[in-house]
Amino acid sequence: MTQQTEQVATKSPAMTKPLEGVPLPDLERVPDYERGFWEGTRAGELRIQRCADCGRFRHLPTPMCPECSSLEYDWTPVSGRGFVYSFVIVRHPVHPAIREKEQTPYNICMIELEEQEGLRICSNVLQVAPEDICIDMPVQVTFVPSVDNPDVVLPVFLPASEQ
Repeated sequence: MTQQTEQVATKSPAMTKPLEGVPLPDLERVPDYERGFWEGTRAGELRIQRCADCGRFRHLPTPMCPECSSLEYDWTPVSGRGFVYSFVIVRHPVHPAIREKEQTPYNICMIELEEQEGLRICSNVLQVAPEDICIDMPVQVTFVPSVDNPDVVLPVFLPASEQ
């Protein structure tokens, strides 16, 4: 068996859905300055907070713009296209639900969205083996209701070629 054949034979399975049993936002207690994000995911849109004064996008949402200190913002739908900026493959889980449900390996990816340099969101990339995830890999958002609470719709990403 060649080294290349060995690598193909030992590929880890692709992550096919979001993790189960991990903490989710309590949508009834989400602060007003985060609510638009979760309302967007339920509507099948990736909405990012944007300063109404200077126009900068920001994620994670905050009550005040870090660029101009404005307290005015709106929720702007974005394309959901971007690339993998950074990632880690978790093989030894800490959270008990991940261990119990044997949900490893899984990925945690920092996705840079195309709308603005430095605009990043932390998520998972589905339908790709951990060994095939790479920096600069083009991705596209999709939305998946959480198994643990279907009212919480999670933005996850697919390789752009999968869309």
